[in-house]
Amino acid sequence: MPCRRQSLRECVRNFTPAWFTIIMGTGVISALASRFPFGAGSIALEVISLMFFFLNLFLFVIICGMTVARYWLYPEMWNKMLSHPGQGLFVGAFPMGVATLINSALTAHQDWSFAGTGFLYTLWAFWWADMAISFLCAFGMLLTMMTTHDHSLPKMACVWVLPMVTLIVASSCGGLLANALISHSTYHALITTAVSLTALIMGFSLALMILTVYLTRLILHGPPDTSLILSAFITLGPVGQGGFSFLINGENLSILLPVHLGETFPHAALTGELLYSACFCAAWILWSMGIAWLMISLISVYAVAREQQIPFSLAYWGLIFPTGVFGLLSEQLGLVLDSPFFNYFGAIWCIIVLIIWIILFVKTIPIVWDTSIFVAPCLSTSQPTPVEKQSEHSSSEGSSNLQSPA
Repeated sequence: MPCRRQSLRECVRNFTPAWFTIIMGTGVISALASRFPFGAGSIALEVISLMFFFLNLFLFVIICGMTVARYWLYPEMWNKMLSHPGQGLFVGAFPMGVATLINSALTAHQDWSFAGTGFLYTLWAFWWADMAISFLCAFGMLLTMMTTHDHSLPKMACVWVLPMVTLIVASSCGGLLANALISHSTYHALITTAVSLTALIMGFSLALMILTVYLTRLILHGPPDTSLILSAFITLGPVGQGGFSFLINGENLSILLPVHLGETFPHAALTGELLYSACFCAAWILWSMGIAWLMISLISVYAVAREQQIPFSLAYWGLIFPTGVFGLLSEQLGLVLDSPFFNYFGAIWCIIVLIIWIILFVKTIPIVWDTSIFVAPCLSTSQPTPVEKQSEHSSSEGSSNLQSPA
C-alpha cells in the first residue's frame, strides 16, 4: 500500500539541515570540473563547472527558503533540532555549502573574467561572514554536545566531526580567495591567508582527536547501524579538505612573505619556500591518511551491508563532499608535483564521484516527488537531554520513596 503524500506544510516541518549536504556535494562537483587535470582551461570543462554552479545556486535558494519557512512557521523546531544528537551536528553543512558557492563564483571570476574587482571583494566579504558562522558552528555545537546532547562511545558516529570540518572548509575557501587577491592587494591576501591557516589548524586538530575516538569506537563496539553507517565516509572530509587547504595556503605564503618581509628579513623568500614545503609534507601525510580511512570506511560499510540492506535516504548525499574533496587534494598534488600518477588518480576519482552524484540525483527525484524523503529524526524520536534525564530520575526516586512502606 503506497504511503500518503505529505502536504507542503508537513514537508517544511520535516525539513532538516542535512539537506545542505546536497549543496556541498553539488558544489564540489563544480570544483572538481574546474580543476580536472586533463584539458584544463577548455571550454567544455568550464561550461560543466558553470552548469553545476548555477544548479547549485538554484538548489541553495530552494533549500534556504524551505529552511527559513520551517523555523518561521515552527519556531520550536530550532531547539528540537539542536537538541537532537544527530541532526544538530548538520548545522555546519550550511556554511560549508556557502563556501562551495563562493569557490564556484570565484572560479567564474578568474576563468571567465566575470565582473570586476568589486565582485571579488564582495566574495571576500561573504567569506568573512562564512568564516564567522563556521567558528560559531564549530564551537557552538561543541558546547551543545557537551551540555545538551546525550552522547556515549557505543552510540558514536562520524557525524561528530562535522562541526569541526566547517573551519577546514572555510580555510580552503580563504586560501583560494587570497590567491586571487594577490594581484590586487598583497596585504589583504596575507591577512586572509593567516586567518585561513589559523582556522585550518584549529579545525583539523579538533577533527583529528574526534577521528581517533571514532577509530576506538569501531574497535570496541563495531561499526554503527544502518542509519549511520554511511557517515563513515565523512572521515575523508577533514583529511582531503585539510590537505587541499595546506597546499593552497602554503603556496600563498611562498609568494607573500618575500613581498612583505623581503626588505627587513633577507631570508624571507627561503622561509616562504620552507613553509610551503612543510605544508606540502602535511598534505602528503593527509592524502595517505585518506587512503587508510577510505579502507576503514569500506570495511565498515561492508560489515553492515552483508548483514542487512542499507535503505536509500538523504544520508547517501553525505558520500559526495568527503570523497570529492579527497579528489581535489589528489588533483592539487598532481598539479604541484606534475605527477602522472596523481593526475590519473585524480581524474579517475573525479569521474567516480560524478557517477555517484548522478545516481543519487536520479534516485532522489522520485522520493522528493512522493515526499517520503522528508523525515525529521528529531520528530520521530524523542531523546531527553541530560537535564531532563536527571529530573526524571529524581522524580522516579521521589515516587518510589512515597510508595515504599515506612
